Amino acid sequence: MTGTIHKGLSLFFPCRSRTPTRVRLFCLGIGTCMAGIVQAHAAAPRPATAEALAHELDQRASATATLQQHCPRPITAHLLDRAAPPALQRDARQALQASPTTRLVVRHVQLLCGRAVWSEAWNLYLPDRLTPDARRKLAGSHVPFGQAVGETTFSRQRLGSRFTGLPAGVVLENRAILHRRVDQRGFSYLVERYKKAALEIRTPQATSSDVARHQVPASVP
Repeated sequence: MTGTIHKGLSLFFPCRSRTPTRVRLFCLGIGTCMAGIVQAHAAAPRPATAEALAHELDQRASATATLQQHCPRPITAHLLDRAAPPALQRDARQALQASPTTRLVVRHVQLLCGRAVWSEAWNLYLPDRLTPDARRKLAGSHVPFGQAVGETTFSRQRLGSRFTGLPAGVVLENRAILHRRVDQRGFSYLVERYKKAALEIRTPQATSSDVARHQVPASVP
């Protein structure tokens, strides 16, 4: 790959022996950097089964980071709404040991690789247990939760997984709690539903929020 890029660059920067040393080093450096960028966007093969995907998700704190390994484009989040059924909110408060008066924010999003929806998630979190920077980032609609909070700052406790009895097109449902590493306090309760597209091999297209808006969300958990 690097050789190909160097060859292409030679059309614009003829780095031959008679070219000054500084120019030759510049050409070489540009080619090496471009090769690094190409390699950085290389995606690993997607898991073949829902069980394999569930296993991968258990290996990292951030689901976004797990999906990103298989997507050559940055994973994006499309905010659907900020609503969750009362029963789900009660489950979240109980799991996070939060009182009925503690502020609980709901973030219902789709995670996309290009134009393909790979997952849908209900994230119920306690903003008072997050940093001001994380709260600011989560106010937008296109920053995945794990990226906003920072994967190295939290750990994941999986509560359970389902592979059957799910809405059409959903192959896996995970429930989990995210804990702050600094004191192990829970700050987020998750319900994640992964689509068939997360297992299929297809070439992602450019990210489009308009396409995401026309995706039909799964039924509420």
